[in-house]
Amino acid sequence: MDSNRRSVRHLESENDSSRTPTNDLFRASTVDSGRGTMPTSERTSAVDSITTNGASSSLSRDTPLDQEDDHINENFDQNKPIRIRRTPVLSMKCYEQAFVSHIDHPSAFFLQLAHFEERYRDLQKQINEYYSNNPKINASSSWKYGDYCIVKYTKDNQFYRARIIAVPQMTNIANKYDVVYLDYGNWEKVDSINIYPIRRKFTFLPAQAVPCSLAKALPYNGTVWSDQPKAIELFEKLVFEKFVDATFYPKSSRDYWPLSFVDLRLSSTKLNIHEYMKNEGLIREVSNEKIFHEFHHLLRPTDYIIYSIPYEGEENDDDDD
Repeated sequence: MDSNRRSVRHLESENDSSRTPTNDLFRASTVDSGRGTMPTSERTSAVDSITTNGASSSLSRDTPLDQEDDHINENFDQNKPIRIRRTPVLSMKCYEQAFVSHIDHPSAFFLQLAHFEERYRDLQKQINEYYSNNPKINASSSWKYGDYCIVKYTKDNQFYRARIIAVPQMTNIANKYDVVYLDYGNWEKVDSINIYPIRRKFTFLPAQAVPCSLAKALPYNGTVWSDQPKAIELFEKLVFEKFVDATFYPKSSRDYWPLSFVDLRLSSTKLNIHEYMKNEGLIREVSNEKIFHEFHHLLRPTDYIIYSIPYEGEENDDDDD
């Protein structure tokens, strides 16, 4: 993987039939967990294709860090359990040049924000230098559901931050674990030999994949995205591996949804994604509160990990707004 690109392309396991099925109502029931099934050439427009060689204009942007700096060193207390926090976002702030790294469907996808990009690139360099020079530190054979870890991705032999979402006892596959890559949003099955303990110093930077839902949007018919494949396909074609300007909605006690509601515009053309999909007859406009009521009861324990949602028994002092 090119560390200069905010891309998940080389972290995907293509045509892996051994994945844990995601056929519940909340997550799209596709064999690749809702990730793009269209050819990459169709996903990336000519305007955006410059990113293929790592030449993204966002690499030189000087974006203010706002209040996020206060969260970087919160894991310094050695007595606290190891944890990688969510990236905090500010309501009604437009984050330009955010990168869509992974999609399940329009109500569940991941953005990588530009302002931590240089720090993440440095972190990846440190992680790979450390684990490449310490190949014998993966002695643990007692990984538990929810554990934070480092995973070696066999297709590029690079190391990435991850979290365990299923253990062999859950999948009935010996020595196979399901992990989600915290800085990208995608997940796959990995062998236990490729899972390593994470050093605390590699947990200070928040998870770069921000879980999001397209604001005020549900399928045109019904509420199940997997029943509307054309809507998912168009959403992927419009934004997957593209740079977008993302404006985050404030949360309230009435319409709280653990993923962040966002409006999206393509950074290259300023196309409003919600309006375009509505004009195509593939989504209907609803309140964010309606989305919360339709989906919140469908969340499974695994979804709490995949979408970085704090749950009972896990420390939660994040400040998202």
